[in-house]
Amino acid sequence: MQLLLWPAYSPDMSPIEHVWDLMGQRLARDRRSAASKDELLLRIKAIWNSLPRADIQNLIDFMSRRIAALIAARGGYTKY
Repeated sequence: MQLLLWPAYSPDMSPIEHVWDLMGQRLARDRRSAASKDELLLRIKAIWNSLPRADIQNLIDFMSRRIAALIAARGGYTKY
């Protein structure tokens, strides 16, 4: 496995950050308060299990484009 040098201030370049964002958006749409930590965890697991795998694969597939944009921006801001 090749290690990529990654600017510490660019965590949004990781595909998992986008997955967490999708999950957070879905969780925020549910206006009910969780009665317990266990109930919240069950909701989070249900959201995780319902995420379309094609959406996650798409994020992974476009990783090379995100890396190229980061290199072009010399570690600065990108649209990703």
